[in-house]
Amino acid sequence: MPHADFPVEGVPTSDVLAPSDFDAWPSHDVHVEWGVPGAALAAARGDAVVVVDVLSFSTTLAVAVDRGFACLVYSGAEIAEMGGREAAAERLRARALSKRRRVPPGALSLSPGSLTRAEPGQRVLFTSLNGASIVAASASAPALLVAGLRNAAASARTARAVLTSGTARRITIVASGEQWSSVEPGVSGMRPAAEDWLGAGLLCLRLREAGLSLSAEAALSAASWTSSDVLRDCVSARELVAAGFAEDVELSLELDVSDVVPVRDNAEPSGRTFTGQHAPG
Repeated sequence: MPHADFPVEGVPTSDVLAPSDFDAWPSHDVHVEWGVPGAALAAARGDAVVVVDVLSFSTTLAVAVDRGFACLVYSGAEIAEMGGREAAAERLRARALSKRRRVPPGALSLSPGSLTRAEPGQRVLFTSLNGASIVAASASAPALLVAGLRNAAASARTARAVLTSGTARRITIVASGEQWSSVEPGVSGMRPAAEDWLGAGLLCLRLREAGLSLSAEAALSAASWTSSDVLRDCVSARELVAAGFAEDVELSLELDVSDVVPVRDNAEPSGRTFTGQHAPG
């Protein structure tokens, strides 16, 4: 997707402007990008997109599909356009997550711990600041998966199967990143998240072991993987522990405990419903 060779109003340009036929996307099987822009560009190129938001969107969906949930994922902006959570839930015939993370037993929130205590098999409307926004940006992708540490090996096998089936010509793994405002009130913008970079790296490592080629970014991400233990001291984990959600951190850092992957059901009318798919052997 070559860029225009002239400035676009409202979009700042850098002091380096590549030729108009330059394509930033690599000719490898697997690539890693960050955030909503990376996801949107990947989807526009026809890549399969794998969303990695370890703390906690990816983990919440992984726990949900393990328990038979159907997960309808929309960004906050999309839900607002539908008239808010309750109106959107009614329209989609789904149960809305609580706006609050801390909920009584049986209620649902973005806390993966809440889903371990909820009735299984529900149809639930999910949203989040980061992971759900990336799902929305990736809506046109031919295949869309959500991956974390709990199902890393299964996610890699599922993504590889998408590629070898010819559904997409490349896999782009999107590390979500985090909002600065969650830890520094009043500060806007996104910060890189160590947990998402390492989570993407573990997937890249597994995909390289399966014989797929990695872009430079994917190879660097793969090289960064050591273990999930190091992530207990990352900013996002310390934030959750400080807020009283140590259980969510532990659930998120469990490695390869599930063989089920949240995969968008392309045949479902909403185009945003994720159900659990067992990874191929």
